[in-house]
Amino acid sequence: MKVLGLVGSARRFGNSEVAVREALLGVEEAGGKTELLRLTDYEIKPCTGCMRCVFKVEECPVKDDTAFLLDKIAQADGLILGVPNYILGAAGILKMLADRAMKLMFVEPRPTLGKPAAAIVPFGVDGWEGFAMAQVSIFLLSLGYRVVDQFMIRCQGPGEAVLDDMAMRRCREAGKRVVVGERSPYLSGVCPVCHNNIFEIVDLRVRCPVCDIYGHIIVEDGRLSIKFDDPADNRWTEENMAKHFERNMLPSVERYISLKGQIKEKLVKYRKK
Repeated sequence: MKVLGLVGSARRFGNSEVAVREALLGVEEAGGKTELLRLTDYEIKPCTGCMRCVFKVEECPVKDDTAFLLDKIAQADGLILGVPNYILGAAGILKMLADRAMKLMFVEPRPTLGKPAAAIVPFGVDGWEGFAMAQVSIFLLSLGYRVVDQFMIRCQGPGEAVLDDMAMRRCREAGKRVVVGERSPYLSGVCPVCHNNIFEIVDLRVRCPVCDIYGHIIVEDGRLSIKFDDPADNRWTEENMAKHFERNMLPSVERYISLKGQIKEKLVKYRKK
C-alpha cells in the first residue's frame, strides 16, 4: 500500500509536517510505503472556473504543477493530510488545491473513491479552531475519501508538536489506521459523516452544512444530543454526487448559453468605465 503525505504549510518541519511525518512512520510500521510532498514547493494557481475539466473532460488550461499533484493523489492508495489553522480556517493553499481538484470529483472512475485518508490540523489558541477541520473534511469527502481519522493538535511554536508525546502517538496511530482501514471512534455531538461540530438551525432542525443532513436536538439522561434523520443520505454519497452533477451542473451549461446574450448586454455599462 502506498500512502501519500501532503503538507499544506510553507514552514519546513513545522507542526503540520511533523504531524504528517509521524503519521507516515505509523504507515511504515503497518507495512505501507510512503511519500511526502509539501504543497508549497509547487505552483498552484487559482481555478478560473472554465469547467473544461468537468464538462469537456479536458486537461486544465492553467499551466502550473497542479496536474502533477492531482496525479500523485490519484495514484496513491491512501492519503494523510496536514494543514495548519490560520485565522479560524485552514491555510489558503488547501482551498486552492481543492478548487483545482474538481475534476477528481466527477470523472469516472473516480480515482480516490473509497480510499482511506486521515487529516491532522495544528492550531495555536483554544477557542480559535474555527472552520479549519470542516474545510479539511470538505476537501477529503468531495474526492470520495473514506476518512478514518481526523483531529487537531494544539501547538503554537514551529515544530512544537514534536514535544507532545500524546499527539505524536495519535498521529502514528492515524497512519496505521489508514493502512488497515480502521476508523477511529468519535465522540457524540458531532456530525456522523464529517465528524465536525458546526451546525445551523433550519426550521427548528439541526443541519450539518458540510454534509447536508438534518437532525433534531433531543435530551437523553439530562444531556443534550443530536439525532440525525438519515446520515446515510448525505451529499457525499456516490449516488448523490452523481445526481448533483446530472441535475445541477450539466443543465447549467445550456442555461448559461441561453442567457449569454443578455449578460453581454448588461455588461456594456461596466466596460465603458
